[in-house]
Amino acid sequence: MNFSLIEEIRKYPFVRITIAFMLGIILAIIFEPLSKPFLIITICLILANIALHLFDNYTLSLAKGLLINFTLVSFGVLITTLYTSHNSDENLNSYSGYIIGEISEDPKISDKTTKLNLNIIAVKNDNTWQSASGKTLLYIENDERSQNLKAGNKIIFSPQLSEIENKGNPEEFDYKKYLTYNLIYSSDFIAGDDWQILQNEPGFDIKMKLLNFRQTLISNLEKNGLSDDELAVISALALGYKDKLSDEIRHSYSSSGAMHILAVSGLHVGIIYGILVFIFSFLKSDKLKYIKTALIIIFIWLYATLTGLSPSVSRAALMFSIIALGNIQKRPSGSLNAIAISAFILLIINPLSITNIGFQLSYAAVIGIILLYPKIYEIFKVKNKWIDKVWSLTAVSVAAQIATAPLGLFYFHQFSNYFILANYLLIPLSTIAIWLCILAFIFSGLGFFAPFIIKLLALSVKSMNFLSKGIESLPFSVSENIYISGLQLFVLYGAIILFAVFFFNTKKYKHLFAAISFVIVFSAINLFQDIESKEQKYVIVYNINKITAINIIEGKDNILFANIDSVANKQIEFTAKNNWLKKGLDREKYIDISPTYQSVLSNVAVIDNQSVFYKKGFIGFDDLRIFIADNNFFPAVYDYEEKTKLDYIILSNNSPTKLSDLIDVFEFDTIIIDGSNSYYRIDEWLTENDTLNLNIHNVQEKGAFVVGG
Repeated sequence: MNFSLIEEIRKYPFVRITIAFMLGIILAIIFEPLSKPFLIITICLILANIALHLFDNYTLSLAKGLLINFTLVSFGVLITTLYTSHNSDENLNSYSGYIIGEISEDPKISDKTTKLNLNIIAVKNDNTWQSASGKTLLYIENDERSQNLKAGNKIIFSPQLSEIENKGNPEEFDYKKYLTYNLIYSSDFIAGDDWQILQNEPGFDIKMKLLNFRQTLISNLEKNGLSDDELAVISALALGYKDKLSDEIRHSYSSSGAMHILAVSGLHVGIIYGILVFIFSFLKSDKLKYIKTALIIIFIWLYATLTGLSPSVSRAALMFSIIALGNIQKRPSGSLNAIAISAFILLIINPLSITNIGFQLSYAAVIGIILLYPKIYEIFKVKNKWIDKVWSLTAVSVAAQIATAPLGLFYFHQFSNYFILANYLLIPLSTIAIWLCILAFIFSGLGFFAPFIIKLLALSVKSMNFLSKGIESLPFSVSENIYISGLQLFVLYGAIILFAVFFFNTKKYKHLFAAISFVIVFSAINLFQDIESKEQKYVIVYNINKITAINIIEGKDNILFANIDSVANKQIEFTAKNNWLKKGLDREKYIDISPTYQSVLSNVAVIDNQSVFYKKGFIGFDDLRIFIADNNFFPAVYDYEEKTKLDYIILSNNSPTKLSDLIDVFEFDTIIIDGSNSYYRIDEWLTENDTLNLNIHNVQEKGAFVVGG
């Protein structure tokens, strides 16, 4: 087969257009201050394009192509700038008057609060209501009223909105950036009496109506006997509602490699598309085919909106809409062009979708299937139609996994080893469950038939849950704690493209050698990181709410001083795990610093590292000396002829000591106030320090304290 990259690219013009447009979006996100002048630049480039295309000269073809690409890049920057400036208002952070906001998504109810995503509609200035834009997160104290809120409700409240800040821990998930990409810059907590629901104005918002209809459907399933994990899974599987999923279920599906089944995507939209084609199959004549196509597209988008319009379902809805339109002309739509068109449209609507992990995984999977599935499927020729179907499913699974694995390693640091087995067992069951769910909705009013369908639905979902947990429990079901850097992500994709796309098509060894060279570069980066990690030394005091966590890192040795309990361990791991993985550390070794543990068991903690020492709150690490002054520290019991010399004092657990008492007992460089202290106690220390002028690092204000390298 003659494979030419240039010839292949020419077959898919929208791929070229979309890639250039995406590059512009990425540039706008990275270099935000430089993006505003691009309005003038884009206009100039468009005019230059028009002028250049007036000349029908072959020698100018390269210049024309480059100019078009530059224009598309500039257009991407411009669209991103206009979108962010129109849909956000960071000035809300300093606003303290009355605000009216509309709930844009289903409220998320936890033990103590109800979390609302609000679109700001109006603000009150000088007794006058003015229209406003922007988004905010609102946490409302739980009561009967808050738990009855729905998407589309409007509320009035008087907040003290504060800017969302990260905890400042090294390599922790950047929650502020994540919310910024969703144009959310502020948040607040509101007590039960500090807000009121407004009577909704007359109007028709299809998205809000469908989101509320989704809740009605879920309630109907619940009333008909579906509950617990079965209700949670079918709500996610068929309706895209994931709030009911327990951590255990999420973990089992993720570890088994079947988490994509719970995320409404191409698989689910494809099933709905097939159902719609079957339902409207009676519209056969040429005159009715346009009505049939229109109905199919309308119902696909109604379903997509019902499930929340996630990037994966939006992409799939656009794809199947394009397929439906192509069927009118009785010609297959170019798959890569269709994918590119759908991405282009979605990014025009919201250019920041490119930062969404679901968006990236969704497009990586479908592109992988389009490019790799045919070649993988051709490896074996199977005559038996049932075995052929199994092999076809295997080829699809492998193609999708190859394309998404680098992103999975980069974001989630794990790989599901039995993903093929999970797809064999769970995809057919999930298809049956979706069909049964639709039948349950259709026949919910028929008392004699609905319970039977619900029982079958519950059985199918129970089987799915049982199998996902069974696969998770198999030996070596998941490879965890794998870290790859951003550079390694691109190198890995380079190796995959060179081998799976180029070498598969050309069979030329230069492409194979190029792929191998990328793998060598990938391994060399790993080796360099491993060598570098052996020389590292750090002391880190993490900023974790109500928890003391002091991390000593030497080489790959990872020692953690903390008050140990199951809740604290989980929070510490959530906060520090990315940092540990990046630094290539061994499994963490906890040293319990709770007074009860120390007094009952030993005054000296046994640590298998000669550079680290711990006794009665004193930590020694090489030349550093650290003391933990917690709520059991009383300076009066210290009666030394001279002050004890320290590098750092860590104030924790609302220690009763005053700063002046510390000066009397110790000679030190810095006081570190950790995250276990209350705001009230911290304020007392900071007020006292106004006259003492000591060097204080408050982790709740400045982020984690890190020393070393």
